[in-house]
Amino acid sequence: MSNYYPIYVDVENKPILIIGGGSIALRKVETLLEYGALIKIISPRIIPELQDRVNKKQCEWIPREYSSEDIEDSFLVFSCTEKEEVNARVAQDVQDSSRLINVVDDPDKCSFIVPSTMRRGDLSIAVSTSGSSPMVARQIREELEGFYGDEIRVYLNLLKTWRKEIKQHLPPEKRQQFWHKVTDGEVLNFIKQGQQDQAKEVIANCFRLLLD
Repeated sequence: MSNYYPIYVDVENKPILIIGGGSIALRKVETLLEYGALIKIISPRIIPELQDRVNKKQCEWIPREYSSEDIEDSFLVFSCTEKEEVNARVAQDVQDSSRLINVVDDPDKCSFIVPSTMRRGDLSIAVSTSGSSPMVARQIREELEGFYGDEIRVYLNLLKTWRKEIKQHLPPEKRQQFWHKVTDGEVLNFIKQGQQDQAKEVIANCFRLLLD
């Protein structure tokens, strides 16, 4: 089994090819749309939920069998069919062209795998078992979802509002002091208690002290 290098990829406005038109393809489409991908589906038939996406012009559907030329200009390829011979052919075509492919439920044919991911605003945590057990990856993700609530989204949004100010007005050594102080737990605890004004005041006071 491959030893996968973890990486986050920007797929916004990138051409993504999906082979297959069933429920697995639907899950891929729904997730990729969240990240702004340009999706093309190739399959003789698609389920009604995918047809609805096509009707809304959220993705493109070409109603036919896969052909080797289909991978041209694709940034990533997902093969989601139930036909082993089709998945094998797609995998071979993609790997011969040095592109990246994910074959659902067949890690040996994948050049990349999709982790189980939790998101809370700007926080994104990806969990992978390198294809050994997607179920275990989902279970761990669910544990993380229970640990990190919506307060982490608020916390990160608040910190993000200060990044430009800190970079413009504090020298590098004081920037480190600032970020160590505002991430030591006090600000997050105030947010957890619903005291956002106090959290903002802690950050502002820290900035004023270091600015002097």
